[in-house]
Amino acid sequence: MKLTIAFDQEKENTVSPEEQAIIENYIEKYPEDNEYENYITNTISEPEMYYLTTQSQNIINWYPFEPTGTILEIGGNLGERTGFLCKNAKQVVTLEPNRKKAEAMAKRHKTEENLEIIVGQVSQISVNQKFDTILMIGILERIQEIGGEITDLATLLTHLKSYLTEKGKILLAVDNKFGLRFFAGNPENNKNKKFESLIGYANEPQKIETFTQKRLSKIIEQLGLMANFYYPLPDYRMPNVIFSQKQLPQFNSVDKYVPYPKENSSILMNEVDVFREILKTNEEMFPFFANSFFIEMSKEPTEIQYRYISFNNLRKENYRLITKIADTYVEKQPVDQNALGHYETIQNNLSLLRKNEIKTVDYVSEGKVQSTYQKQEDLLNNVLTKALEEKRTEEFHQIIEQYQKQIQKNSIKIENYEETIFANYSIPIENPEIIQNLHFLPQGLWDMTFKNCFYLEGELYFFDQEWVEENIPAEYILYRSILYTISLRRYINIEDLFEKYGLTPYRTLFEELDNKLQEKIRDQKIWEFYSQNKFIDIDATLQELGNMRIRDEAKQKAMENLEQENQTLRQEKDMLAQENEQLKQRENDRFSTKVKRKMNQILGGTHGENN
Repeated sequence: MKLTIAFDQEKENTVSPEEQAIIENYIEKYPEDNEYENYITNTISEPEMYYLTTQSQNIINWYPFEPTGTILEIGGNLGERTGFLCKNAKQVVTLEPNRKKAEAMAKRHKTEENLEIIVGQVSQISVNQKFDTILMIGILERIQEIGGEITDLATLLTHLKSYLTEKGKILLAVDNKFGLRFFAGNPENNKNKKFESLIGYANEPQKIETFTQKRLSKIIEQLGLMANFYYPLPDYRMPNVIFSQKQLPQFNSVDKYVPYPKENSSILMNEVDVFREILKTNEEMFPFFANSFFIEMSKEPTEIQYRYISFNNLRKENYRLITKIADTYVEKQPVDQNALGHYETIQNNLSLLRKNEIKTVDYVSEGKVQSTYQKQEDLLNNVLTKALEEKRTEEFHQIIEQYQKQIQKNSIKIENYEETIFANYSIPIENPEIIQNLHFLPQGLWDMTFKNCFYLEGELYFFDQEWVEENIPAEYILYRSILYTISLRRYINIEDLFEKYGLTPYRTLFEELDNKLQEKIRDQKIWEFYSQNKFIDIDATLQELGNMRIRDEAKQKAMENLEQENQTLRQEKDMLAQENEQLKQRENDRFSTKVKRKMNQILGGTHGENN
């Protein structure tokens, strides 16, 4: 590792309090070990999540870098992605204008022999070589600091283009000005202020560039470059999933990510629910509201290799995988060496499927776990949902019975509680006889759910089988399938399904088992980070309470006005009824008078004639 300090950067720069804490509590405290995630205790903060875990690497750890290639990283920050780059390229040159950050990065990656760190700004540094990849992740938030005399994206790209090989790529990650995340109440990453991006930083004294896909496309086109757009969710900083212009999300697939609240957040809505409604209306609206962009730029058109990427962010390190979907195949890979053991387990589970004569679309090719790409509508959960939607109830139950028969293959009866998975996980059973009717699988692949199965030409093909347990009931697998296929609930009561397939007596038992298995897999600190909004904006909360009071008062006033209007209407009704009675009385009197007059005329005339 080589650290070069430019002549104009001898002065030590400052860092934020959060970054200083990362440097002191981890990078300097554990100089011989950069596996910092192992040292995070209790709760985990957003800076710790970003700087110390593998999640910030998700934006690039799926990308097909050339192992013999060269990479120029602009804005290395604290080196949260630099180590990954060093393991996937022949040479990495990182440019970081902040000396303190650069020195922390050097300590963090001191063993990387193919790394050179240059302290300086883009406009003042001359690198005498060209690179296969130029990487810029989130640097536009620091462009005044990083660029020097270069203060806008177009000029920056023009300058860096001269360092690119003919077949090289520029990779840029940037927030979308109109990201739905910002409408939901998350502050933007530049000034950490809510809604500022949406109004173009109109309240800031200094101009700040904002970007939409349309504006980015125009800048890139004017520079004579080609671009492929990707859409990381919840954002480019810590993606759960990455869609692409080749595969935009649909309303029933956009929920495969978990938003995270930032400090100073005032969450006003569930952005996933809003995305779902947007996509139901028009899928082409998604790029306008996408939270951020990852853009691949090149001098010549480049085919998108992976159209969709997903990550297991909530898992412990040794279970984290990347799933990459190409046009004709799906591929899984471990996030890093910590998950190699789990990756081997998946390959062993494939052998177990074949041994049990269960069909699968998965296979191993050159040591990689891959699958034949299938259409999403052929997923068993989608097939079953569609059958209910089209009122093909009999067919729905026939398919479930076929599935039930398949997962019960090679099952056995166990009467001794101590031999079951329930004993293994210390789950007590009040009535031991309850297990006698269950079908136990000696080596049970317990994730053979509807979502991990294709229904092709009337046959079941399973995939993505990561987990195996001894002596687990097949009924538990069916329970999980029904429970986690949320789309079924629009058309059928799942309690009725549990009753029909004999699962009701086991619900509490299976729920406890499910919790135990999930606890084994998930990282509790990360789970709590994503599942809890720890940041409450007091001012915004008070304002919202004030708004609620105003709305309640307005509602009460409206009710009072309505009651007054009703009372007035009742009075008017009574008056009308009274007038109506008076009119009827006058009409009756008038009629009676006419009758009497007529009768008098008739009687009077007759009397005269008789005389």
